[in-house]
Amino acid sequence: MFTTRDATLDDLPAIVDIYNQSIPAGTATADTRPITVESRRPWFAQFSPEKRPIWVAEDEAGQIAGCIYVTSFYAGRPAYDKTAEVSLYLSNSHQKQGLGTFLLQKMIDACPSLGITTLVGMHFDHNEATKHLNEKFGFEVCGHLPEIAEVHGQKRGLLISLLRIPECSEDGNT
Repeated sequence: MFTTRDATLDDLPAIVDIYNQSIPAGTATADTRPITVESRRPWFAQFSPEKRPIWVAEDEAGQIAGCIYVTSFYAGRPAYDKTAEVSLYLSNSHQKQGLGTFLLQKMIDACPSLGITTLVGMHFDHNEATKHLNEKFGFEVCGHLPEIAEVHGQKRGLLISLLRIPECSEDGNT
């Protein structure tokens, strides 16, 4: 059983640790070296619970098991205000336990109240776990940038997927 909450600055070391765990596999990030907590402080400051949240998931022991967040698309230009990129990272010890499904469903459910009508997902074309998760939720692949990255000496492409979220009416219904 997992619970979620808004991340606080005190959670940043755990968030960075989880992110850094994803680097050696070469499937979830284009970073090739670990990042630092200090380098992520300005990044963390961009989030707001009302519009662009970052959530952490805690396991039954209270350990941070993963995080999910949405960031403004295309440098936050106003015409794209209802579009956000979704990112999800799980600790190595909490993968394949349904946490990714749990977190992505929670974020999708929150999109209408966040003013988000389109979620953009971007992932390496060899990232089968994310590909499967996105397919499960109905993300549609709308672009493929082949061989634009080099990961562990191999050329990799980037898949771009979209999920349309119905807008809320004034009475709160979709």
